[in-house]
Amino acid sequence: MSKRDTLKKLSSLTLVGVLSTTFALSGGTAVAAAWPERPVRLVVPFAPGGSNDVIARKLADKLSKSMGQTFIIENRAGAGGVVGAGYVAAAAPDGYTFLFISGSLATSAAVQKTSYDVKTAFEAVSLVADAPFVVITRKDFPAKDIKGLLSYAKDNPGKINFGSAGLGDSSQMATELLANKAGVKMQTVGYKGIAPAQMDLVAGRLDMIITTMASIRGTPTDELPKLAFTGEERDPDFAHIPTVKEETGLNYVVNVWWGVFGPKGLDTTARDKLNAEIRKAVSSEDFAQFLKSAGARPKASTPAQLQALLESDVDQWMQTAEAAGIRAK
Repeated sequence: MSKRDTLKKLSSLTLVGVLSTTFALSGGTAVAAAWPERPVRLVVPFAPGGSNDVIARKLADKLSKSMGQTFIIENRAGAGGVVGAGYVAAAAPDGYTFLFISGSLATSAAVQKTSYDVKTAFEAVSLVADAPFVVITRKDFPAKDIKGLLSYAKDNPGKINFGSAGLGDSSQMATELLANKAGVKMQTVGYKGIAPAQMDLVAGRLDMIITTMASIRGTPTDELPKLAFTGEERDPDFAHIPTVKEETGLNYVVNVWWGVFGPKGLDTTARDKLNAEIRKAVSSEDFAQFLKSAGARPKASTPAQLQALLESDVDQWMQTAEAAGIRAK
């Protein structure tokens, strides 16, 4: 072999070595540094119109503008979020399919048999927001405050029916926890999303819903009686409405959160880049104002913080499900 041929072979080997090292350092994804190179799907596992859908669409718009690539909302409703979550859990971890979901990811898994292990099937990316729930009744419900509602429930076991976005969604679990704390029985009616449940509440076919202000803003449900919020303190924008805790003395404080997850094995470059962009979006003034108008608060996180929150919630809601007798068999 001539000296020239030897040098060419050595150069080729060096190039292969550099590319192999780059490929390994990027987590096995040669195009990771250029992510995203095509539209990204943000799966919302509930019907359009609820808080998950409303907040996800605003976030997708912000991300599309800041990253120069389209973020598409894809609604895959069913089973309290389990259908859409299962779809994302089984998706390729290539950075082009993500899940936007509330704490229902934890509550549903505490109640239902799922195709995935909720604690290990996803790659946490970032929190986006959190908020207290609000207790809402139909217009002609006999109780006009939260103490009256619980008193009515105690005198009429199982007579109050409340709506949820499916078995184990966060609104159902928040209501089951309240019933457990108050020692009363209420009947759940499941839907494929909280929006259709709210429509039935407006029509008088349901007695109550515990949901978020993000879900009801701009809808007829917003005109219905709001008996109490579920946070630790009163909402400054609704200072005349008490919390469940202060009004009843029950040790009951529940908040809902929204966050973004990818399939397990998601390339860390894509995960960290999306986390940084979500942090920028959440900290922007217009996004914060949007969340405030929707009754939510901006709250970003590290991937590790969101993962820890998910695992803690799963444990808490499993205990609630067991107490309510609604664990999957």
